[in-house]
Amino acid sequence: MSKVLLVVGHPDLSQSKANAALVDAVRDLGHVTVHDLYAAYPDFQIDVAAEQALLAEHDVIVFQHPVFWYNTTPLFKQWQDKVLTFGWAFTLDGSPSQLAGKKAVVAVTAGVPADHYTPEGSNKATLETLLNSWEATLRLCQLDFQQPMVKVYGTAFGLSDEDLATAAKQYNELLASYAA
Repeated sequence: MSKVLLVVGHPDLSQSKANAALVDAVRDLGHVTVHDLYAAYPDFQIDVAAEQALLAEHDVIVFQHPVFWYNTTPLFKQWQDKVLTFGWAFTLDGSPSQLAGKKAVVAVTAGVPADHYTPEGSNKATLETLLNSWEATLRLCQLDFQQPMVKVYGTAFGLSDEDLATAAKQYNELLASYAA
């Protein structure tokens, strides 16, 4: 059975509707460990050794966060900078990293509806294009990036309870599929 680590980078999960619903949908899966970065590090003092050990113990890493200015949240960015270090998370000589071969999933929520994230929409680009740094980071770390990216749109404007319930159910099914 694959062990899944869900790394959540929402600044206040207790005040979140969409991110909290996604986490709640998978919290009871026995093979999933939910790791809320903001709860673990309210002072932004990341325990790098503990984080690397947690990553090493899991087969699938899920990176979940709301989109902040076409990027991840501040603590999540700091976590990347501190934890995904040269020699541990990535190498330049082709030797395997400590993350090599683990599966990786990126799950994001966006405040505006999906039509904003099209070449014709207000953002003039897809969410995948704007967040392509995730794919580059995961590739550098030799992680097996699982497509497609999980996306929930309209969390601040227009996401219905029914659509959120559907997204949460699909998220549960995706993470449950890694139990096999």
